[in-house]
Amino acid sequence: MRKLGNGHSLTFWSSYEVHQRIETLKRNSLIIEHKRIKGDEPINLIDILRWVYENTQQATWDGLHHWAAQSLNFQRKVSAFQHINWNDNQQEFTNSIMTDLSKECCEPEIIELAKMYGAAKELQTLFEIHHKRYEHTHHHHCLSKEIKDAVLKRLEDYGGTKQRLSQLLDEEQQRELEQELEEERQQERPPSVKPCESILHKEIKRLCDLHSDMDLTQFPNVFRHLPYAFTGTTFLRECQSENWSKNIWVSTEFQRVIETKGESLNPFLRPPRWIL
Repeated sequence: MRKLGNGHSLTFWSSYEVHQRIETLKRNSLIIEHKRIKGDEPINLIDILRWVYENTQQATWDGLHHWAAQSLNFQRKVSAFQHINWNDNQQEFTNSIMTDLSKECCEPEIIELAKMYGAAKELQTLFEIHHKRYEHTHHHHCLSKEIKDAVLKRLEDYGGTKQRLSQLLDEEQQRELEQELEEERQQERPPSVKPCESILHKEIKRLCDLHSDMDLTQFPNVFRHLPYAFTGTTFLRECQSENWSKNIWVSTEFQRVIETKGESLNPFLRPPRWIL
């Protein structure tokens, strides 16, 4: 962008999800500034930079948690190596020394379910989470107080008041648990319904005759304009069907798919995959 000269321009292309996020951030900023939201307002450079800034801020916040966790692992390994006198060239590395060193440095390959999922699902700040982690670490009195204080101060300065789950989990376990929490969200599925019995009208068959001219308006029980497909849904009232093209028709059989008793058909709406 710094190489752009006079008369040069730059075009940004994004996915639909990114575009939606940029629009949401733009809308929220206008609400905060007490400005009116105008329809179809174009995306400006400041809106793209706002999205980049938010992503950077979120990545920094996520990185703080993993950075602090790695710091704790590093301090634990440093503490384990302190039992070795590196200035003594005659020191023997016995089996007991190497066994203790491996126990202190290696991560557990098997984790008990009670330890992994037993903690309460509480929301806490990064500072509170890692302060508790230090307290639960074995031989925490042997850890470097200088590094500990520096890490906690960085978490307090940059972590803010934003919260996350407080389980004492490692990075991979945390991602696994967050995925499970997302899967726990309940979705209300449409009730089971009875399908309508299909009917093939003779007027539909006549459409296949290339030598037959038909005035579809003469058969309202068989052919309707496109908005008829949304009969029984709230979308029919909001779609401004009077502005739609009158040249697109659907059959009444297309709309009559399931048997209903006056209930809303909103749960059965699906995004179109193709249009003829």
